[in-house]
Amino acid sequence: MSQASESPTKQTHHLRIWLVVGACLVYCVLLRVLPYVLTAMGAQNDWFSQNFPWSLTPILAVGMFAGAMFTNRYAAAGLLLAALVASDIGIWLASGHIDWAFYPGTPFNYLCLLATILLGYVLRNDRSWVKPIGMGVLASVAYFIVSNFGSWLTLAEYTKDVSGLVQCYVSALPFFRNLLAGTCIGSVVLFCPLLLNALAPTQEPSGQLEQSGSSTTR
Repeated sequence: MSQASESPTKQTHHLRIWLVVGACLVYCVLLRVLPYVLTAMGAQNDWFSQNFPWSLTPILAVGMFAGAMFTNRYAAAGLLLAALVASDIGIWLASGHIDWAFYPGTPFNYLCLLATILLGYVLRNDRSWVKPIGMGVLASVAYFIVSNFGSWLTLAEYTKDVSGLVQCYVSALPFFRNLLAGTCIGSVVLFCPLLLNALAPTQEPSGQLEQSGSSTTR
């Protein structure tokens, strides 16, 4: 069914979902690029380095939310991928170092983040906080394991043995703490039943958490 044949009410819900996901992704991009911008401006110092929430980002929760709410998973993946590329380009422009933005482990990070859309697809018919938060914890742990394995595998600073692998994971623990907190907070906010009902009321014929601006078939 084409979007033109949908009711104005349903199209409004689609627009709201696009706006919410888009605003969240803009926030995630700005949060990721901000440290490099401040560093380029000379605002960095020891306190800033130790206290800035480098990875306190809801990006994993946003990916799950997009997977749950968009009808077209390819549209959700494309939007998330565009935000990731935009943030990396921002880091490159702010720092002047392309290798800080696009490094050998980058594909591992991208794949982990895109996989959150599949987790979100499982949440389409769920209106509680329990499963989204559980999925958020699972996504955070999986991201920590896979992305840091990619760092260990591709970065020369880690020896290619068990000791180097352990060192890689240990050094990433502070980032994991912030990522887990950001994902859980994001999951609580985005999968709040009040927000879900405002975006996609349960009385809609599809009976799903719905759904993005396009209702083309997957």
